[in-house]
Amino acid sequence: MAENKKEFKAGRYAVIVGVVLAVVLTLLTIFAFKTRYTAFSPEKVAQAYTDTIVQTGDGYNAYKNTLVCKNQKYGNFIINAYMRPYVNDGDDVEQAEFVGTGSEEEQAAIDKVYETMYNYYLQLVDTIGLDDYDTFYDNYFAKLVEVRKEVYGDEYMDTEYMFGAFEANVASYGDALTGTERKIASDNKTILQEETEGAYQKMFGEDTEVEVEDVVDGKKITVTETKKVYHLTTTVTECKEYTEEETKEYVEAYKERIIPVAQSGEVKADKFGIADGEKDEPKTAMVEAFQKLDCSEDIDSVAKVSLEVMTQTGQVVATQTVFVVKIGNSWYVDNTNISTRDLYLAS
Repeated sequence: MAENKKEFKAGRYAVIVGVVLAVVLTLLTIFAFKTRYTAFSPEKVAQAYTDTIVQTGDGYNAYKNTLVCKNQKYGNFIINAYMRPYVNDGDDVEQAEFVGTGSEEEQAAIDKVYETMYNYYLQLVDTIGLDDYDTFYDNYFAKLVEVRKEVYGDEYMDTEYMFGAFEANVASYGDALTGTERKIASDNKTILQEETEGAYQKMFGEDTEVEVEDVVDGKKITVTETKKVYHLTTTVTECKEYTEEETKEYVEAYKERIIPVAQSGEVKADKFGIADGEKDEPKTAMVEAFQKLDCSEDIDSVAKVSLEVMTQTGQVVATQTVFVVKIGNSWYVDNTNISTRDLYLAS
């Protein structure tokens, strides 16, 4: 799979960060709006979860449809459960001199960290997979601390930096699957990014004439190019809601899966030497983050949803079974009872 490096122009660093944050806020708003309505349907929740992974390999954001997010925000869970052991951002912790300068040296360091971590991200996707998020995040953030120290020469680490690297890797993985469009600057003559062909285009694409923007003789124009076009559709083929007795049996099995995980927070905190202090309580936050994963006392109903993924030619390229559970009026994917390996189509 081709790598797609995330690049920054040093002089435009602050502007790009502002644009990225605006886009992220917009996407989060759209996600919240959509989730508010899909949560009431077992089929739609299962479909949203599956489709998120299929379209861009984004098992990270797919978790926002799962029980992990029932009792806590997903970002807070990652911070409290996996980032806290590595946070080292006190006033007495010195950072490399180039940090915050927007210099070429800083940009080169960012690029190096992102590139190295992207290669490691690919390795984790292939060997562990995000179904086992516990092992995935433990390994990823431990590696990020090592790489930052090697490249920057400092031991500083905060949650913003960790999210920045990880989410950049998630985006790069998606770009490697879908390909990227040509991006032209507002001056209508400078190409910021050339288009790239993704793995899905190579796997499923059909030669199609499409109109695209390009720069010719210093001017932006619309041209017709032949590109490989594909379209993946995720469809629910069956949804079976469990009987009351079947639901009770399912919840008992769920308890056996989730309780060991929910009780692991204190052991993890002690392993890293995390303790509550005078100003904050990192150990308590870590312990509670894992405890909140247990939703066994709240599950009212269970449904088994079958889905298939189809190309534009009607070829079924993957099938998936998703178990969803109802708590109150909302449905959630039971992430403790699923394997999404087949949804990573390019692996």
